[in-house]
Amino acid sequence: MSIQITSIPVFPLPVCILIGGVTELRIFEPRYIRLVSEASLGQGFVMSHYDIDKPFTSSDYGTVVKIIDFETLDDGMLGIKVQAQSMVSLSNFSQDDDGLHRADATGIEHWSGQEKAQYDATLAGPLENLITNHQELQSYFPAGEYNNLAWVCARYIELLPLSNSKKQQLVFQQDLTQCQAFLKTLVQGEREQGVETENKK
Repeated sequence: MSIQITSIPVFPLPVCILIGGVTELRIFEPRYIRLVSEASLGQGFVMSHYDIDKPFTSSDYGTVVKIIDFETLDDGMLGIKVQAQSMVSLSNFSQDDDGLHRADATGIEHWSGQEKAQYDATLAGPLENLITNHQELQSYFPAGEYNNLAWVCARYIELLPLSNSKKQQLVFQQDLTQCQAFLKTLVQGEREQGVETENKK
C-alpha cells in the first residue's frame, strides 16, 4: 500500500470497522469536534481499537475513514457517518494540547480489501436478508457486495456480537480463508439451533 499520512488524527474506540464498512458516531468533546473539522478537509481520520494498556489508549493498527454525512442531533450533539477506506499501521503517536491524539499512518495490505468475486451462499444469504430487513443497515449498504467474500466476512465481523479480543484476532491474526471457516461454523450453528428450537415448539 502506498498510503503514508503524517500526523493524522486518531480516534480510539471500542468499535471494529473494516474496509468498506460504514458506521455512525456521536461527537461532543471539543477535541473531536476539531477532528471532524480537520478531517472534512479531505484526508479523513483514523479509527483505532481502544486499548487502555497502551500509552495513547490506541492499538498500533487502525482504519482510515472519511466522513460521508453529518447532522446535528436532537440532543445538540454532532452526528457523523463515516466509511472505511484503508487499513493502516500507526507509529509516532503524539497528543495535541486539547488531548487529540495523532500518529503517522502507513497503509497495509488486508484481506478485507480484496475485491475478487467469490460467492458463499451460506454466508451471503443470511447477511443479505439481515441488511435488506434492517432500515439502518440498508441505508449503509444500499448495494451490498454479496458476491465478494471479503466484503461479506468484513460485515459479519463488524455486526456480530463477538468479544473485542475475538474481533481483533479475526482482523489481524487470521486470513480470509480462516475467517470464512469460523463464520460459516458460527452461522451454521445458529441455523441448526434455530431449527431445533422451532421443532420443540
